[in-house]
Amino acid sequence: MTRIPVVVCAKNEERAIGTTLAALSAARRHAEAHGSFRYQLRVVLDDTTDGTARVVRSHPDVELLTSTGGKVEAQRTGLGLDARRDAGEAPPFAIFCDADVRPSPGALLVLSRLLESRPDVQVATCPLRPLPPRRRGLLASAIHTYNLRRGFSTQRSWFNGKLFAMRAWNVPTRAELEPRLRGLPEDAFYDFGAGITIDDIYLSRAVVMTRGTGAIAETEEGVVLFRAPETLRGMHTYYRRMRRELERLDVMFPETASVHRAYGRRRTDLLASAPLRERMHYALFATALLACRAAYVAERAWTRRVGGLRDPWPAIEETKAW
Repeated sequence: MTRIPVVVCAKNEERAIGTTLAALSAARRHAEAHGSFRYQLRVVLDDTTDGTARVVRSHPDVELLTSTGGKVEAQRTGLGLDARRDAGEAPPFAIFCDADVRPSPGALLVLSRLLESRPDVQVATCPLRPLPPRRRGLLASAIHTYNLRRGFSTQRSWFNGKLFAMRAWNVPTRAELEPRLRGLPEDAFYDFGAGITIDDIYLSRAVVMTRGTGAIAETEEGVVLFRAPETLRGMHTYYRRMRRELERLDVMFPETASVHRAYGRRRTDLLASAPLRERMHYALFATALLACRAAYVAERAWTRRVGGLRDPWPAIEETKAW
């Protein structure tokens, strides 16, 4: 029987991945007891330098692989696409999970059932729920409210890559991107030669552009717990890497820019009807976001002038410990 790969890409996640793997193992047992699929849990170490491998080896039901070159390449390694296709064993879909989240016991089952019962759906996700902040302070509370209310948005069609199931996952390799990159100017900040660095942003655009918004669906049951940033520094780090990838994709895939403007931007449709306390939290969040944007623009200008971009995907340390 072909097993559904459940791929976890990890880079220096020793403080969080144990919780994630324990939750995924429980979810796999539940899904195999009540569903029609079998699953293979795989962790792909992406240039890891800490003790993540030691934690993974303490879970005997998890296959350990290694990769280099970033998260997207780690996902490609976790799928083993070429070998599976050559052997005629390509699974009907694959599941991807971040290394610092905690899926509920029913998460894998509801994702699988949604794709099994809805051939029109290309990507299935579970609802996200932020953990209560550990820090005291207005900004930590404001960020938590924003994540809890999902940006107060009712119109955003994108999916978040923390845990998702997808048919025919396909992100272009750097070699496949070469014809697009050949005519682009060199840019020290965007570093187009690095290829696609964040999978869910690219995939959201590609799926909506080719299949429409109905191809991305969220389950009614199941949940994924995660820890959001709680400081201005953590918020800026998250904003910086997301904003950079959005702008890189606008240049590398200009045909998707209008799709993002129509369906991918965060809107505040529910804000007007929110309680006063939550609206005040949003005002503080929006003010902090302006500071993040200003720092981002300053770094972009500095990097283009001087060169030497720091890590484009820096870890947000405050989100890692459970």
